[in-house]
Formats: sequence, structure tokens, C-alpha cells
Amino acid sequence: MPSDGDARGADFALPPLPKAPRRVLLFVAMEAEAEPIARALGLAPDRLPLGSAGVRSGRTGALEVSLLSPGICANTRVDQIGPVHAAAVLARALERIPCDLVVNAGTAGGFESQGQRIADIVLARDTLFHDARVALGGYDAVARAHTRLSADEATLARMAAALDARVGLVSTGASLDATADELAFFARHGALSKEMELAALALVCREHGRPLVALKGITDLVDHHEPAHEAFMRNLARTSARVAEAIGPLLDELAT
Repeated sequence: MPSDGDARGADFALPPLPKAPRRVLLFVAMEAEAEPIARALGLAPDRLPLGSAGVRSGRTGALEVSLLSPGICANTRVDQIGPVHAAAVLARALERIPCDLVVNAGTAGGFESQGQRIADIVLARDTLFHDARVALGGYDAVARAHTRLSADEATLARMAAALDARVGLVSTGASLDATADELAFFARHGALSKEMELAALALVCREHGRPLVALKGITDLVDHHEPAHEAFMRNLARTSARVAEAIGPLLDELAT
């Protein structure tokens, strides 16, 4: 029987990719990630009222693109990161912004044990919450929310070749660091990256019937001795630039 880290054993699945998407909603968690993407795609600020969330829009090739980010917290003056903010902002945006496809792009932790390096690119095949520990039948699957994303294997392989990327499990949690149990979970299930929004976005896309694709760039190595927050801050600009470089080719692949 497939494990809960195996896409074949996912409890939920998103709609398949549309044959000819024309409107893409691109979710990015942090302004440091969003700004280079906006520059790369030539997107301009949009006045759409979405509370503290920021929207930039424009056209790239045949696609109309809306770039959505949760924005800055008025109290702390930092990005509103994490799965709760991600889910709330995307759910609100999907009520206001027409789209055929949701794309999540951003940074994430990777794994030295998987041979990864800083600024490597990962395409998500599936996602789940690695910090959902509910020892009750049925409730465990709901809390873990293991979801197969929309791209099929042939499409993932084509995109991976175009982007020099790897394909696999992207695991979501509410913390930047990882516990010993979580490290064992990642190793057991061969996770390729760990981040803080994708599984929440997948849940919202499932509720709204929207397909979802995700691309992550590696800022830190979760199973390395260096503290994650130090590596993350040192590599954020470099990896965000690499993600921005990959977005145009990814959208081209999705539009063909």
C-alpha cells in the first residue's frame, strides 16, 4: 500500500490542467519573492481591493497573469506568511479574480540527503501538512490533506526538463524549522522541499474546483546543521531571482 508521502496514495486530487489556460492567478507568499517575479513578467500594481493583500497584473504571451501576495502585517510590518494567511488570501482572491489556473511560486527548504543545492528548482507532484498529527481514523487524512496537484506525469516531466527541475513531494508546515519527528517523516517519504503554504493553497483550490501547479526554489537545507533562518535570509534574494527566471518558461509550458 502506498505511503502517505507517495502521490499514488494521496487522499485528495485537484482538477487536471486546462488544455488552453488564459488567466493565471500566481500566488507568492513574500514581497521579496514577488517583486523579482513582477519585474520578470512586466506586471504592474492593480487597484483591486483585497484588504492588505497585494495584486499586480499584466499579460505574458497568451496569458493574463494576476500576481497575488498576502501583503504586510500592519502591526509587525513583516510579510503575512504561513498556511492560514495563504488560505485566507487565496480564498478571498478566487471570489474576485477570474482564473483558469492557480500557480504557486516561491522559496522553500530542501534536503542535503536528496543531493539538493541552494537555488535548485522543485516542481510539486503532491503536497501535505507534515505537522498534522491526529491519531484518529479519517481525521488524520483530513488533517494531513495529502493532495495530488493538477499536472500529469508527462507534463511534469516536460516542465522539469525545460526548467532543470526535480519533481516530488512538497511538504507544508507552520514553522520555519523542523522537529526530529518531522525530519524522520521527510526522510521516510522522500520529501524534496518543505515550505509554509502549498498544502493550504491546495485545500482552497480543491474547495473552489481550481487546478494548481507549484514551483519552489531552495533557500536552505532542512537536514543541514546550519539554522534554517540564517540560511534562508542569506539565500532569499539569490533563490527568489532564480524562481523569477523560471516563471516565464513555466508559464510558457503551461500555455502550450
